[in-house]
Amino acid sequence: MEKKRRLLAAIAAALFLLSGCSLVSIDGLYSLPQAPKEYLQLQELIDEEIRSGSEYSAPTAGSLRQSIQLTDLDGDGTNEALAFLRNKDLQPEICVYRKTDGNYRAEAVITGDGTAIGRVEYEDIDGDGTSEILVSWEVSAELRLLNAYTMKDWTPAVLLTASCLDFRLGDLDGNGMTDVLALDLGTSGGKVDMYTADRSGNITQKSANLSASLKTADRFRIAEIEDGTPAVFVEGQYLTEGSNSLLTDIFVYADGELKNIMCGETDDSDAKRQYSVYSTDIDGNGTLDVPFAEKIAGSPDYWILDWYTYDGDGNSVKCASTYHDFTDGWFFVLPEEWRSTITISRENPVSGERAVIFSSADEATGKLSDRLVIYTFTDENRADRAQSDGRFELISSGTVVYAAKIMENGATEQEITNRFHLISSEFNTGAL
Repeated sequence: MEKKRRLLAAIAAALFLLSGCSLVSIDGLYSLPQAPKEYLQLQELIDEEIRSGSEYSAPTAGSLRQSIQLTDLDGDGTNEALAFLRNKDLQPEICVYRKTDGNYRAEAVITGDGTAIGRVEYEDIDGDGTSEILVSWEVSAELRLLNAYTMKDWTPAVLLTASCLDFRLGDLDGNGMTDVLALDLGTSGGKVDMYTADRSGNITQKSANLSASLKTADRFRIAEIEDGTPAVFVEGQYLTEGSNSLLTDIFVYADGELKNIMCGETDDSDAKRQYSVYSTDIDGNGTLDVPFAEKIAGSPDYWILDWYTYDGDGNSVKCASTYHDFTDGWFFVLPEEWRSTITISRENPVSGERAVIFSSADEATGKLSDRLVIYTFTDENRADRAQSDGRFELISSGTVVYAAKIMENGATEQEITNRFHLISSEFNTGAL
């Protein structure tokens, strides 16, 4: 007990020396942290709205989903506060609070249509130095109303309005200004709309059609293609009798127009696959690559994915071939010389062990020879088993250890390790 008293006294003395002016009581050391007065005052303003019948209603899409958000709208270095609510009439609204002289005050209220707030972004799209508030109001499951509000003189005014399923921000035309890309799945056919604002608030719209057979939009994102060209990727299921059917549309801005580079001379994308995997940066060079799926000869339940990178004219070059094991959560980049002869089989010899076997068929005799086995170990002695019987560890991931065994000379352990990857969240980003 005496030791504890000496420790507390030492802490109190240190706090006294740091403050330079006042003693800190022992009781003060046990008090809960207090929020700054300015935030308590902000909370009181928001509580006034709550007492009047409003309730919190956070955005349902995008990365900004907090009920209260801080951002510097006017560029003065001080954050404004925005509260996302549903008022007593069940209308979604955004209350904007501005801090002056250390205190917040209610500056504006933006009331929207629909029942909820979808995505919200803050961006200076007209280049006037003040960020607009871009928000999609949820009218129905398939329709949102996009509005971009200017906040000049703290009076909200609609700069842009459009119907859409979702929207993204990016500089597609390379002029240094942020463009608004809206995805629209209308009854008469889907499209991507590109909106650009100038300093006078004038809006220019460019549009390009989605593939005619696209029936859902599961992924919508902006990423780079070859040579760092920014592009809009839209992926979803298309009209077909098969299941797990996906296609990819890619939109670029070129020669003053927005165009879908995947349709070629038709009104439908060439990038179709009967396999549920989305575009990703498979080779790690910063560009998004598009997969094409092909069943493996002799292994009808297994697929090889050939990945292609595109340029702004729609020309493609293969950058990798992979096998994906979604059951165990990994993929393997195939050596190019394996591509035409590879077959795959799967074994579960004992509890806690699963094996995927890569074999090659002799083109003359058809005889199979095993090249590589990749193991997934989940039992208690997984680390030891990953190192036994000629195996070597690839990756240890929590309660799972992945290992491999080279069955045929020609590859080193380091080469195999470099080709092995876990399936990460990158395969799901951009989901609507």
